[in-house]
Amino acid sequence: MSGSNSGRNTELLSVYGREPLLPSEREYKFWSAHGTCFAYAIATWCFLTGGYAAQLVGAVQGMVCLIAGNLIGVFLISASLSAGCQRYGIEQIDFCKPSFGQNGARVVLIFYLLNMIGWSGLILVMFGNGIVNIVDALGYPSPEWLVGAGVALGIWLTYVLTTRGVHLLSLFNSIITPALIIIIVFMFYMLISTHGWAEILAAEPLDPLPSPWMNYAVCLELGIASGMSWWGGIGFLARNTKTRRNAIYPEVLQLGLIFGIVCSVALFSGLVVGSDDPTKWMVPLGGVFMGVLALLFVALANITSTSVSLFASGLALRHVPGLHKRGWKLIIALMAVPLAFFVVWPNELYDLGDAFLAYNGTMHAPVGGVLLVDYFLLRKQQLHLRSIFEAAPSGQYYYTGGFNLLALSCVIIGQLTYFWVYNPFTDAAQPLFQFVPASIAAFALPAVVYWVGMQLMSRRRAPTDGALEAKQAAKLISPNI
Repeated sequence: MSGSNSGRNTELLSVYGREPLLPSEREYKFWSAHGTCFAYAIATWCFLTGGYAAQLVGAVQGMVCLIAGNLIGVFLISASLSAGCQRYGIEQIDFCKPSFGQNGARVVLIFYLLNMIGWSGLILVMFGNGIVNIVDALGYPSPEWLVGAGVALGIWLTYVLTTRGVHLLSLFNSIITPALIIIIVFMFYMLISTHGWAEILAAEPLDPLPSPWMNYAVCLELGIASGMSWWGGIGFLARNTKTRRNAIYPEVLQLGLIFGIVCSVALFSGLVVGSDDPTKWMVPLGGVFMGVLALLFVALANITSTSVSLFASGLALRHVPGLHKRGWKLIIALMAVPLAFFVVWPNELYDLGDAFLAYNGTMHAPVGGVLLVDYFLLRKQQLHLRSIFEAAPSGQYYYTGGFNLLALSCVIIGQLTYFWVYNPFTDAAQPLFQFVPASIAAFALPAVVYWVGMQLMSRRRAPTDGALEAKQAAKLISPNI
């Protein structure tokens, strides 16, 4: 990597590429960081999560599980990513290289892209459902193909917004965020004035499991897994902030606390209206005008959330050989292709949403545990930036054939642990699940194994003195950027 900015390609220089962002190139300050995180959080997935919780538990249990679970999940998964990506201006797959290796990070990339495609598809289906409910509320018939057409429209709007850059995304959020706050406050007011606390507290779950403790445990797991599912966008958001304070606080407050609160509003609404589909209770609560307005702004927030996901995915896709220097529009178009499945089978894929939401725990919990131990305990928050972009076997983060086999083994251990404690597809669970959420077990055990394994291997930690900087100051042998 050249030390001068003059030779850097403009498109690859900033947020369209993987080179470390300079402070002057970062878009998010205090308000824009909070606004973007808020608009990212307050989209379909918070209503979706609250709707799923309404199937299992009542208002009080659900509120505790969703708020506490989300805060725990976001904090655990964002601690290392926020600190590292903000400090070094790198996106999160590059941040994985010191612990997983140059090629091992591409294995993480697979989980990452599956998560982003799944989330994006689910919220685009809800965007399509929102259009259907708007049409129904206005008194017009809605054909069966309208949901798929709405998904297609959402893909196109997301593509347009994503290819225009972070500045337009930030501007868009500055308009959407105040409107969302007003809409959510109004919907909560209508919920309380129409039904009252007594009815909300007395409302029964829509479709609970036979065991009371199992309902509570699954709901808490749902909250923690939801918090951990933000792994996909945290690095992108932190990378574009100017200070560490603006990286960590907005993520914990907006993606954790505010997300959990709005999930609880969706929970309450689902319980008293009798539907876990948020787009179906907005009109009954707010009336036609405010209900349609709420649906409209939530739909626009869905586009914002999908755009953030697609933007982060596009950066990650540059790790694929042959795509390092491709045009940004082509990269985003490639990311949008898998979303076409949601155009063809929107409802069939949407019905798998609750299992997918829980599965986020096994996808990201072990990776988060490894990254936290590696960055804070082993490397003491010190990375050798140049080595992250060195793909030659002599590189510091190359390991064995480009893979840190210990880190990858820990991910497998975490996934097996998750499914042993709780299987989200069958709801089979061990007695341990009463006391330890599956995501926490899948986070903690790999973290401990990784720390012990690295100590036993006595691997030389990344030097932070000037000797290595001088030794590796020459041109990269095999740059991966």
